[in-house]
Amino acid sequence: MIFNGLLIGAVGTLVGQNNLAYPFWAFVFPHGSLELPAIFFAGGAGLLLARGILFPGKYRRGDALKFYGFQAVQLVFGIVPMLIIAGIIEGFFSPNPIVPDPFKYLFGLGLFVLLLMYCSRKHP
Repeated sequence: MIFNGLLIGAVGTLVGQNNLAYPFWAFVFPHGSLELPAIFFAGGAGLLLARGILFPGKYRRGDALKFYGFQAVQLVFGIVPMLIIAGIIEGFFSPNPIVPDPFKYLFGLGLFVLLLMYCSRKHP
């Protein structure tokens, strides 16, 4: 996750210094609004596994790993569709020169708002 952040920061700085930031972020934002949160969620799933191994608490290490592993798998089941959708957007929508850049920004913002709404919903 750190490497991904450094890479996008370095490329963002480079395109910004060469007055290409607007088209670059118009390309990145539509798929990045799902892809980047998916990467962060995957990191969280890995941290759940680490928690089960390093901090089992009152449980046996195997039981703690099973418990947190189940939570991590639930995250992964949500991450996979996010990455599939982001890949389709990155392959077909983001590079499409027919779609105007302002629409790409609006599309990415809309996807991110939908993701926030989905993640903040109340569970029964």
